Amino acid sequence: MKAIQLFSPAKVNLYLRVLGRRDDGFHDLLSLVCPLDFGDAMTMEIHDGDGRDRLECEHEGLPVDGSNLVLRAIELFRSRHPLAGSVVVHLEKNIPLGAGLGGGSSNAAATLWGLNHLAGHPFPVGELMEMSSELGSDCPLFLAGEACVLRGRGEQVEPLSADQARRLEGQQLLLLLPGIHVSTPWAYSALARKNAPPPGSDAAEAGLGQYLDGRIPLGELLHNDFGPMVESKFVALAAARSMVEAAGLGSVLLSGSGSAMFALLDDQEGESGLSEAALQALQLELGGEFGLVRAGLRPFFPQPFKLR
Repeated sequence: MKAIQLFSPAKVNLYLRVLGRRDDGFHDLLSLVCPLDFGDAMTMEIHDGDGRDRLECEHEGLPVDGSNLVLRAIELFRSRHPLAGSVVVHLEKNIPLGAGLGGGSSNAAATLWGLNHLAGHPFPVGELMEMSSELGSDCPLFLAGEACVLRGRGEQVEPLSADQARRLEGQQLLLLLPGIHVSTPWAYSALARKNAPPPGSDAAEAGLGQYLDGRIPLGELLHNDFGPMVESKFVALAAARSMVEAAGLGSVLLSGSGSAMFALLDDQEGESGLSEAALQALQLELGGEFGLVRAGLRPFFPQPFKLR
């Protein structure tokens, strides 16, 4: 039996503009995305002999059948490279479902990376990224293993320069993890129904460029086109944002199409200014439907999915 242990990170969208619907039904995006040091744990085993591939996870509500991206990733890898034996993946799920943190895409990308490692690296990372785009628009960014700018429907991945990424290093976040699922197809269709025209790509690029060129701090960049529309439907998210902002943590931003939100914590050296007592008081005010997690931006990965 061969086995590998993987860390499957969440991500946040620090800047997200939806530029309009494409002829293929997808939407053109512009986004600054960064992996987190918060995520899922995966153990992948390849067993000798016959047997079916399977996913094991105790998280309630997570499908473990062929609809799951992990099993679809295994099937995709097998279609490109012979793989003897059966693959068993044990998934410890920490990233909420339908939260805009890319959990399913990260799991799929980690699966491809892990299988490629166990098979002796038959595919270079660039080919894995191209392969992963068949599973979902967010998958390639996880294989890039670093903070990056996404364009197109998300498959055009441009890593930040070392200087740009270094400005994100050490930045701490407070993640708000509500027990609410926001459907990504619904979010895009609702955004398309808005009367307001989509932002022009030049204006969106100019806004991002101000941060990348060092002219504005990260806090002034934060933007998500989905935010107002998602909050208008899920009013608990709007209420939670108001509570967090009233606690003095600054702007609260949706990640992806939600439902997870985050606030920047001030000190980039790990001292957030949010005491444990204040965190507990905020948790009590938000109630049991919201989880609070401290997490850090992780703009540099020595490898996309760290061996444990």
